[in-house]
Amino acid sequence: MSDKPSYLGAFLRHPANRTALLAAGVVAIFASIPMGLAGLALVGTLAAGTEILAALMVPSLPSFKAWVDREAHHQSLSQRRQLLIAELRDRGETDALSTYQHMWERVQALYQTAGDRQTTLTRQDVEKLDTLTVDYLGLCAVNASLRRRKDHTSEDQVNRRIANVEAQLRNPALGDEEARQLRATLAEYTEVLNRSRRLAVRRSALEATLVAMPDKMEEVYQLVITSPYATDMGSKLEDSLSRLRIAEEVAAEFDDADLATFGHKAPRASASGSMPSAAVRQAAQRQKN
Repeated sequence: MSDKPSYLGAFLRHPANRTALLAAGVVAIFASIPMGLAGLALVGTLAAGTEILAALMVPSLPSFKAWVDREAHHQSLSQRRQLLIAELRDRGETDALSTYQHMWERVQALYQTAGDRQTTLTRQDVEKLDTLTVDYLGLCAVNASLRRRKDHTSEDQVNRRIANVEAQLRNPALGDEEARQLRATLAEYTEVLNRSRRLAVRRSALEATLVAMPDKMEEVYQLVITSPYATDMGSKLEDSLSRLRIAEEVAAEFDDADLATFGHKAPRASASGSMPSAAVRQAAQRQKN
């Protein structure tokens, strides 16, 4: 599926365009009463010409492209939101859904505040927070997958299997082909163990983020509600958002190879890419403070 929406298709499906075509049809019908087919053809020709010119010009307008991009983003975000809510509901993650519901209600209140012309808070600012609530759902889904995997695996069990393979490799009567297969098995077990340890560290950062995000969101809400008409609202909100964006950076740490083990797709990563594990842990620790 293409990331870029069809601007021409969006123009053709736009309510204003459909209304204009409907109005042209009505005018054509009325014109046909006194003029017959000539009036119908005249109005039809004018309407078709206008439609072609508009189709050539409107989709290339920057303002129209921006509107289409926003609508496509909102639709994608809504679909992702519904899928994640359904997944968490199926997993029985009632606490996560309850926390999300509270965050969502705060965002809706901020949308109402942004509608006040006297405030410097913009709808685009609130949309960033709305996106972060969906990121929160994605991180909760990843955490649920990690928790389920942790409940079904044992590091001690893997260590015992590694010790068993190593003992077989020490057998002097072992053939070359058997030794090759055992070394390959040992490498796989070692990789499983190393990945499990890496995920344990990353999961700690993830859990810290999930604890901190609702509190940080509440801070943003209180900031806006207590001073909705502050002239530096944009800079204050951006500072708060920079601290909340650690969610995307933590999510980027869980690459596809790691999450494939748990049967889960990685959530959307930040545009800046992933951070080293140590940096993520430090950033998550800053959110705790």
